[in-house]
Order: sequence, then structure tokens, then C-alpha cells
Amino acid sequence: MNSPTLNRKALRPWLVLLGCCMMQGGSMGVVMNTMGLFFTAISQDLGFPVGGISLYKTVAGLSSCMLLPFVGKVLYRYDTRVTLSLSAVVMALCTALMGLFQQLWQWYAAAFVLGIASAMLLTTSEPIILANWFHEKLGLAIGISAAFSGLLGMICNMSFERVISIWGWRTGYAVAAAVCAGMILPMTLFVIRLKPEMVGCKPYGIFRAGEQPQEQPLAMGKATRAGILSLLFLAAGMPLFCTGFSPQIVNYTISMGKTMTTGAFLVSCSMISNAAGKVLLGQVNDAKGLRWACAAGFAFCVPAFLLLYSDNLWAMIAGSLCYGVGMALSVITPPLLTRKFFRGADYPKAFSQVMMLATLASSFSSGILGGMYDRTGSYHAALALCLGMCAAFVVLCGVMQVCYRTLGKQNEKNGKK
Repeated sequence: MNSPTLNRKALRPWLVLLGCCMMQGGSMGVVMNTMGLFFTAISQDLGFPVGGISLYKTVAGLSSCMLLPFVGKVLYRYDTRVTLSLSAVVMALCTALMGLFQQLWQWYAAAFVLGIASAMLLTTSEPIILANWFHEKLGLAIGISAAFSGLLGMICNMSFERVISIWGWRTGYAVAAAVCAGMILPMTLFVIRLKPEMVGCKPYGIFRAGEQPQEQPLAMGKATRAGILSLLFLAAGMPLFCTGFSPQIVNYTISMGKTMTTGAFLVSCSMISNAAGKVLLGQVNDAKGLRWACAAGFAFCVPAFLLLYSDNLWAMIAGSLCYGVGMALSVITPPLLTRKFFRGADYPKAFSQVMMLATLASSFSSGILGGMYDRTGSYHAALALCLGMCAAFVVLCGVMQVCYRTLGKQNEKNGKK
């Protein structure tokens, strides 16, 4: 008699994961990952410099940082159905309105509002929600959810390129807004909940493992906590900075003597490999640990930026594919690395703080990389900067591994006393 009910409850974590997938795909994939197509089209139509229109992402990132420290509190204080659905409506409306703009400042104003909405939808909500729903397989769950931003980004870049070519970029914005709202709202209204206990369920993994004790947070003083948060901010911000090259790919392709259609294809290559990379790195994390997941991601970053120096089409395709896998680090690393140091009830607050600082740094990336192109007429300097960021990321991961072991030993000694 109870079997159908138990089956439905056991299925619920995966339905919540599906909801997070649609939320990531509809916001990051449909709206944010296609902005490069619109940048180029708007620049050609209205005469704005690429660096100027690229500052749209900077403004959105800065406004997002204003809300990020409070995302955890908002999620736990208010009904997620209301907060996430309202954010989706605001994002869709801002996207639709951009199809009516004529002046550059109007994009900045819309980006400011859109950034506030994206703080709830793009950065911290899914990892916090999934951490509540998945006692096991958390890395895989985060990877699958994040993969939909790349998967939908690939599909929408190819589709929107056709829409923009035939009907113009203004129509493209209207289509993006409709797809965004259509994907997210049914899930935020009817599927996603903050905790399994709200609907009489338990996290995935509890069914087999039984009731397990709450994770004990690592004991650390205020100075140590501030230092760890600073390292986490840098470790999260460096791969996020490198993602700022994604909106520049179309213009980069054109600068190398190729067509806009080729640029859209390269973006789609990076998006599909990004989707696969997120699932891959999530699985590596669950099987081998975060250290191996970071090493695997970095192994793709170096050839990515080196291959993109070439104007050979096949090298550019290979570079885009490697770039997508490497940039999966920007999504997989921050929540899992933060959870190693800040567990249980400490996690939502710490993760929100880390992502606020990391997003603040990365919000300048697209504008900086676009500005470097405007100054030099080439993306070579921008690619070199991204390569340096990836190398610094590896060094930081090593430092954090040492810090984690040291804190673990100190906690063991204190526990024995």
C-alpha cells in the first residue's frame, strides 16, 4: 500500500534536480550564454564599441553582488516559489525590453535590474537547494544542473543566430525572453522546494545509508575564517574571470577573418563541451575527490587558450571544445570547495559570501577582455591573461589543500583533548 508513495518520495530529489536544470538552462543558457550574439549584432547596427556593450555584463555582475550575500537568508526566510518565480519574471521582462532599446545606457539600466534577479537564479540557489536534497552524488547533481546552461546555450546560440540573421536582434531578445519564462516558471512554481522535509521527503542517499549525523563544521577562529573565505573567493573568481571570454567568442571569430555563423558554431562547441565537462568533473569529484576534478579541468584549460591563438578553423574548434570543459571549473569548484570548509548550517552563508566576491571580480572580465581587443585589435593579450589566471588557480588549489589538511589535524587534536 505504501510502495507508490515511497517511490514518489524517492523520485522527488530527481524531480528537484530537473527543476534546477530548467532554471539553469532558462536563465544562464538562454539569456546569459547568448549575449555574445547580441553584442556583435548591436555593435554593428547601432555603432557601439564592443568594449562598451560588453560592460553590460559588468553592470549585471555588480548589481548581482549587492544581493548575493543575502541569497541564503532569502531562500530560508521566504517561500522559494515566490522568490525564484519573481526573479524569473524580472529576468524575462528585462530581456524582452532590451529589444526596444536605442541608447547604450538603457542596456546598463536593464543589466542592473537583471543582475539582481540573476543573483537568485544563476549563482547560489541551485547549489544550496541541491545540497539539501542530495546527501550522496552532490557533485554529479551540481554537474548535471549546471550542464543545462551549456546545453541550452549551444542550442540557443545556433537557433538565435538564425533568428537574428532573419528577423533581427530585436526579435531575438523577444524569443529569448519567452523561452526563459517558459522553462523556469513551471518548475519554480510547482516542483522546486528548498528542503525535502517541506514535502515529507528525505535527501537522496539517506534511504540506503539510514539516518546519518549532521556534518560537523570545521572549528576556526575569525581570522582563519576570513583567510579561508579570501582564498575561496580567489579560487572561485579566477575561473569565473576566464568565462568572460565566452561572450567575446563571436567577435573573436570575426577578428580572425571568419563569419558570424562560424562564431555561433564555435560558441555552440564550447557550450556542448561545457555541459559534458560539468557532468564529467562532477563524477570525478564523487569518485576521486575535488583535487582530481580540479586537475582534470585544468588539463583542458591550457590547450584551450593556446589553440585559440591560431586562425586555423580546426584549431579554433578544438580550442573552443577544450575551453568549454575547462570552464566547467567555474561552476563545479566554488560550491564543492566551499562545502569542504563550511559544512551544515554554515554552508549557505559562506557560499553566498564567496560568490559575492567572486562575481564582483568576474563581472569586470568581459569588459576588460573586450577593452583589450579595442585597444590592440587582437585577442592575443586577452587569451594570455586567461591562461595566467588558470595557472594561478592551480597554485591556489594547492594552498587550499594544505589549509584543509592543517585545519583537519587541528580539529582532531582539539577533539581528543
